[in-house]
Amino acid sequence: MGLKGNAVIGQSGGPTCVINASLVGAIQAAWDLDEIEHFYGAVHGLDGILNEQLIDLFREDPDLIEEMRFTPSAGLGTSRLKPKEPDLERTLEVFKAHDVRYFFYTGGDDSQLACHLFSELAKSSDWEIEVVGIPKTIDNNLVVTDNCPGFGSAARLAASAVQYLARDAEAFGNLEVVEIMGRHEGWLTGATAVGRADEGEAPHLVYLPEVEVNPDQFLDDVKRVYAEKGTCVIAVSEGFAFAESEVATTSDKVDEFGHARLGGVASALADMVEEEVGVRARFDRLGNLHRCFMGLASQVDLDEAYAVGKSAVERAVAAETDIMVTITRNSDEPFEWEVDSTSLMSVAGESKPVPLEWISEEQNDITEEFVTYCKPLIQGREAPADTGLPSFPRFHKHFVEPKLEKYVRPQ
Repeated sequence: MGLKGNAVIGQSGGPTCVINASLVGAIQAAWDLDEIEHFYGAVHGLDGILNEQLIDLFREDPDLIEEMRFTPSAGLGTSRLKPKEPDLERTLEVFKAHDVRYFFYTGGDDSQLACHLFSELAKSSDWEIEVVGIPKTIDNNLVVTDNCPGFGSAARLAASAVQYLARDAEAFGNLEVVEIMGRHEGWLTGATAVGRADEGEAPHLVYLPEVEVNPDQFLDDVKRVYAEKGTCVIAVSEGFAFAESEVATTSDKVDEFGHARLGGVASALADMVEEEVGVRARFDRLGNLHRCFMGLASQVDLDEAYAVGKSAVERAVAAETDIMVTITRNSDEPFEWEVDSTSLMSVAGESKPVPLEWISEEQNDITEEFVTYCKPLIQGREAPADTGLPSFPRFHKHFVEPKLEKYVRPQ
């Protein structure tokens, strides 16, 4: 028999397409549990807890709750608050005042660290409370867990967008640089390669922040591809930097976690390759679309997100605390997975880069092992048996025999 009282759930950090699926999984799991009398949602995460901005989720219409499962972004509102000791103490005071015995927090590594710090404080107090972290991040950089809810849908968008942009670049014979979210880890950028229907298709070059590339080699790569194909599509992480100097334009401003604001690498690289190759170079930055484009949500992502939310509540009531729910991969084909858990200490403040052996020796692409890992995570809702990524035909171009002299256009 678990503790009897109320529960609070909050959402933290950058939203995802499926973060609400985890919320719904938790709410629906709690409906039938005698241990949880009221389930409160913290409006804007820790900010909401500190200011007692709590809503009673059990009073919401069950049909609305089910619809929220397929609604992008954070339904409760999110927060990037990095708690200090007084914030943690205030949180405990709020929980005591509202008889909260279960606390669930959905977020990435910084959020799991906040969750762990609160758990440690609670253990040293006279208040019994179970604390469980729910994984979420499009960056896919949480350790221990095979993958992170939110990544599959963001990866699906990135892979699809590159295919669309590639056809536009091909039509004009342009260069195209696509900037993908990823500060230190290139999971999303690498996932764009899963969209290739055939070898040699776009993205032609893929650059991850895990490796620093020589700028001369980068330009040689671009010129070689353009000479071969008459176009070149480059997928690059926002945190990408050359070995000699940074290309990414970082702002002097930082977010609440102390991270520099990134953005601008695609623009800088486009200028660089246009000047070197002498061909028009365009650039695009997907930005927040990674986090909210529900139209390309992955079914696997939705299923995993719901499962970790549901499991978090079940484990807490079973007296598991100071843990984060994880996903374990059992096989690639068919893709089989299960929900597990790990201590918050093992994930708090840690991050998982793309393994260097999954990056090509030339450092301008990813390996087949990366594709094998990523492919099942981006299966679509409409075609769950396949990736459902865009695949387009090309004309075979049976040219007619010329009958006139070659035309030289007057200057």
